[in-house]
Amino acid sequence: MERIEVDKGGEESIVSGHLWVFSNQVRRRPPSIQDGDVAEIRTERGRLLGVGTYNSKSLIAVRLLAREGVPIDEAFFFRRIVDALQERAGRFGGSFRVVNSESDFLPGLVIDKYEGQVVVQLLTYGMERLKSPIIDAVRRSLSPSAIVLRNDSMSRKEEGLPQYVEVAQGPVVSPSVITVGPLMFLTDILGGHKTGFYFDQSENRLLMKEFSQNSTILDVFSYTGGFGLYGLYFGARSATFVDASLEALDMCKENVKLNNLKGAAFVKADGFDFLKNSAEVYDIVVLDPPSFIKSKKRTKEGERGYIDLHKKAIRRVGDGAILFTFSCSFHMKRSRFRDVVRIASYGGADIFLLRELSQAGDHPILLTIPETDYLKGLIVRVQKRSKGTGREAF
Repeated sequence: MERIEVDKGGEESIVSGHLWVFSNQVRRRPPSIQDGDVAEIRTERGRLLGVGTYNSKSLIAVRLLAREGVPIDEAFFFRRIVDALQERAGRFGGSFRVVNSESDFLPGLVIDKYEGQVVVQLLTYGMERLKSPIIDAVRRSLSPSAIVLRNDSMSRKEEGLPQYVEVAQGPVVSPSVITVGPLMFLTDILGGHKTGFYFDQSENRLLMKEFSQNSTILDVFSYTGGFGLYGLYFGARSATFVDASLEALDMCKENVKLNNLKGAAFVKADGFDFLKNSAEVYDIVVLDPPSFIKSKKRTKEGERGYIDLHKKAIRRVGDGAILFTFSCSFHMKRSRFRDVVRIASYGGADIFLLRELSQAGDHPILLTIPETDYLKGLIVRVQKRSKGTGREAF
């Protein structure tokens, strides 16, 4: 095993509980080391910090896999997957996230279980090089009927890796039906967003029960149904699903039928455009957009996008009605997300915070790795101001 020496900053990062060493924190590396190699990580004085993978093409040069000098083989991945399953302790039924990268001490590896089928994402050069023992460990720990490698994430480009989708074990059934909470969902594990479904919102969707009875719902960026489906299940009169993807809306329609729900309407449109052009108001509006902030340097630009989105959404919320809103951008801090909603409502509405939300428990947050805390959500009540009580009301 090769040896990489890190400076004081890299040492402090690992000792503090993080798993990353940045390229400027690598003090010495052997000339023979290849991208994706597993190496011992040592301090300038030679103390072993652990074992990790190396990539010269990435800003994150080292990703730690273990804090001891252990072999990184099929047995290692098997133990880690079993540990992750035990942490989840059967709380999520037959479909959930099994391994969530850094949250489960396997940076660059995502494993999602879709009943008997499993989707694996190898997001880093190191994990790509370790593909064979990972697949063997998945077979042994999960006994899947099918394994799909969804290695089509944009983040692989930053690692210098190609994008591809590959069936490692089959046959694959896609679309297939999974059960999440009380509902069934048709999912496309070969071509859907992420690995086919957003498991990180599974617990937040259940909160629709508190507000949905006899309500009208607008679900913007709805994808295949999520919040609006739960709203209908919990007694809403109607739910309007808005998404720019016709394929997603078609699957949403099938999900409505699958669960014998009534009162759904479907609109193919950009979320911003729909909110701008619509004249309807709703009892509940849900905003669950894709990330607007892909990097730290684009934070301000992304914040402006979120503010514009919320200004438009508040116009579609009835007086005293409920707004569910989310940001999946790590660079959007929780306190700043509150500010976004406050700024968007300026002069036109008073915003009452009912609850702050995060990702589901199968996407654990590791406090020593802030990047694992990425999903921010708010449930707020919007009290409209009448004209003459401030600046022009919405």
